[in-house]
Amino acid sequence: MILEANNLTKSFGLRKAVNNLSLEIPNGSVYGFLGPNGSGKSTTIRIMTALISPDVGEVFINGNSIQKNGSKALSDVGALIERADFHKHLSARTNLKMLARMDGTDFSAIQKVLDRTGLGDRANDKVKTYSQGMKQRLGIAQALMGNPKLLILDEPTNGLDPEGMKEIRDLVGELSSEGITIFISSHLLDEVQKICSHIAMISLGELITSGKIEDLLRDSEILMTEIHVDQTKKAMNLLSNYKWIHRCDVKEGILRVSLVENKISEVVNILVQNNILVSAIIPKTSLEDLYLSKMEINRKV
Repeated sequence: MILEANNLTKSFGLRKAVNNLSLEIPNGSVYGFLGPNGSGKSTTIRIMTALISPDVGEVFINGNSIQKNGSKALSDVGALIERADFHKHLSARTNLKMLARMDGTDFSAIQKVLDRTGLGDRANDKVKTYSQGMKQRLGIAQALMGNPKLLILDEPTNGLDPEGMKEIRDLVGELSSEGITIFISSHLLDEVQKICSHIAMISLGELITSGKIEDLLRDSEILMTEIHVDQTKKAMNLLSNYKWIHRCDVKEGILRVSLVENKISEVVNILVQNNILVSAIIPKTSLEDLYLSKMEINRKV
C-alpha cells in the first residue's frame, strides 16, 4: 500500500466531518474517492496532504507517518486541491518557475511536466488564453514537478466540458501507465468508472465500501437490470408499487429496474401476468447504480 489512513477522525465544532475512517491505497492503482457533498472527502484529502491535522488517527505514505515525519512522507506526493489557480497575465512557464523557486525545485523539470501534460507547445502563452481544461492540466503539471509517486487530485474534472474531461481522463491514464498511483476525489461516477481501478465510498465521514470496482460490481447485492418490454410506461407504473424494487425508471425507451438478483424471475412473472410482453433481460449494473444503492441502504441504517 502506498498510502494507509488509519482511524481518521476530524471534528469542526460539534460536527464530525470524518469519523473513524480507514483507507488503503494500493501502489499503482487509480483510486476513486466518492461521496455526496458534505461527506468528508475534502477534509480527508486535506488530512492526507497535511493541510490540517486529524483529531485522531494517522496517515502513512510509503510507511512514513505524515503526522510524525511530514516532510519525508510528502516528498513522494503531488497534489491538486480543488481548482488550479495561477497568475493569468503570466505564461505557464513563468508560473511554474515562480512555484519552483518557492519549492526549491530544479527548473529543468518545467519543460518535462509541460510536455507530459500536453502543454509544451503552449508553455509561453499567458494562462488567461487557456481553456479550463488546459488550466487543470497546468495544475497537474505543477503537481508533477517533484516527480511524485502518488498524485492526489481533488475534483480534477469539475466544471469541464466533455472535451476537457476527456483530456484529463487520457492524461490520468498516461500517468498511471508510467507507474504513478493516482487518488481522485470526484462526484462524476461515469468518469470514475472509466478511469479508476479501485474506489472507496464514504457518507457522513464514514466508510461505506471500498475495493476493486470489478469486484464490487460483481458482488453487489443490488442488480440494475434492463428489461425490454412492449409497454414501458405501464410496466414502470406497475413495478413502482413493489417496495422490494429499489428503483424503476425508463431510459431511452428501456425499462430499468434495480433489485436483488433472485427477484428477476418474479418481476418477469408480474409483467407477463399483466399482459406485458418481455423480449429481453440484460444485467447492466454500473458504478452509478452501485453508488446509489449503497447510499440508499446507508440512509436506512
